[in-house]
Amino acid sequence: MTDDLSIDSILEMLSQHGQLPIDPTEEQLRGLLSGPLEGPFHFVNLLKFRARANYPENHELAGKALSGAEAYDQYGAVALAHVTKRGGRLITLNEVQGTVIGSGASWDRIATMEYPGINAFVDMLLDSDYQAALVHRNAGLDATEVYASRPLIAEPIG
Repeated sequence: MTDDLSIDSILEMLSQHGQLPIDPTEEQLRGLLSGPLEGPFHFVNLLKFRARANYPENHELAGKALSGAEAYDQYGAVALAHVTKRGGRLITLNEVQGTVIGSGASWDRIATMEYPGINAFVDMLLDSDYQAALVHRNAGLDATEVYASRPLIAEPIG
């Protein structure tokens, strides 16, 4: 699942939903798939929501005045089901209260998903049911950053 065909398949799938700055680039996908594939991996998601969801004009929720967070939560429910179906889990789901150290980039929420390996993440991306939920993610998010990380400890300390 880590060959050029998979990367091309993922990029093709994402392009069907419109190339957005919230999608991974080809370079980012190649980097993810060129490293170790066995996990666990934690994907740390920094999320900034639109004030109002921005659905395509022909979507049933266009003009329904949903907030970006409400639209994203519809995506999140589907994504979580797909993560757990593949042996993953939700580690954190936090509302950002403020910046203590750093540039002060404004994020609304932080979510950390654990995947048993990179192939579980790729398998989810290629699932048509998951892909159908991307319309909610795209409508709800103003900006995002996602970091793939590998835990250094098995259990919390303290």
